[in-house]
Order: sequence, then C-alpha cells, then structure tokens
Amino acid sequence: MRAAAALIVAAGVIAAAPAAGQTAARPDSWVLDIRGVTSAVPTDTTFYPTLTSTIVPSRGFGADVGGHVYLFNLGPARVGLGASVIAVRATANSAASSQADAVEPGQRVTMTLRAIAPQVSFNFGSRDGWSYLSAGLGLGSVNSRTENASSGEQESGRLRTINYGGGARWFVTPRLAFGIDLRAHQLAAGAGTPRVSVFAASAGLSFRK
Repeated sequence: MRAAAALIVAAGVIAAAPAAGQTAARPDSWVLDIRGVTSAVPTDTTFYPTLTSTIVPSRGFGADVGGHVYLFNLGPARVGLGASVIAVRATANSAASSQADAVEPGQRVTMTLRAIAPQVSFNFGSRDGWSYLSAGLGLGSVNSRTENASSGEQESGRLRTINYGGGARWFVTPRLAFGIDLRAHQLAAGAGTPRVSVFAASAGLSFRK
C-alpha cells in the first residue's frame, strides 16, 4: 500500500508539471515503447512449490514493451488507448546445509511474473513531451520453479489484473524520446493464492513516425 501511495503521488506530480518550453500542439499519432523494468514479485509461499528454505526472491528485472495511440481531446487532456506487456524474472538461492556426513545442496528459487496491461491514458503536455495518468484491466500470471533441493514447478494460471500509474515521455529528436513509467499491478486471487499487488518502475525509449 505504501508503494501504491508513492506511485499516485509521483504520477500526480509528473502529470501536473509539463515542461515550460512545450509548444501548443498536443500528443498525436502513436508511440511504441521499449523499456527495461524492475518490479517487486509476490513473496507469499503459496505461489511456490515445496520450499526447503524461507528465502524467496522479492524483486526481478526484465522488459516492458507497449504501444499507444492518441485519439481525441478531453478538456486539457489528450485521451489515448494502448497496452503494455511486462515480463520479469527473479531468483534467490539458499545456502547449502550439512547434516552428519552429508551436504544438502541449497535450493534455487526462480519466479517469472508476466502481465498484459491494456490502458486508457490521459496525457498532458505537448507533442514535444508529455506526462500521463493511465489505468486498465488485463491479465497476469506468476510461474515459479525450485531446483536442487526439492525440485518442482507451480503455475498460477491466468489472473485478472488491474493496473494503474503514470509516467512521462521527453522527445530528444522528432521521432525518439526517453520515457519512464511507474505502475502498480493488482493480481486477483487464484486457486490457492491470495490477491497481491506489485509495483513496477520502467525506463527506456519511445518511438513514433
């Protein structure tokens, strides 16, 4: 919840403060985003197969790819539609343990978090750079695997996922921009797993024609 509150505050500040030198033309056409992302991952043990240690990953790294189109004006905002896809991988290793004359190998735990995040966005600023707030309903999944001690796999299946957040893009050339996105993903409860929220931050490049 603290991460979600920080997200809302940061996104609100971004959306409320377009650059002073922006021109009057609003965002138009479309953009494609290619970004690196870091995200928290679920730490509840119900998302994992049999564990021999309390050590599980808490953060992963991966890619965030998406596209957005800008359709019409609504007051001071330009309304857009789009979607992003994130894939994050996180790992953790527990230390080997010794019992009598035998050495038990440590357990390696890997979690993969994926989410498809459609979004309706409200964009503020100009064609040369804008900030936005956006939200939508999509699908996510959490897959985990343990190796060495007590190997196994577990898949959550498709989970309904609500996403909300904000970010900004700054065009350094007519076609190329640097952008950031701060986003919360709320995954619904699954078969034997609780509802969980994770916070993702991504940064990278945006392209347009």
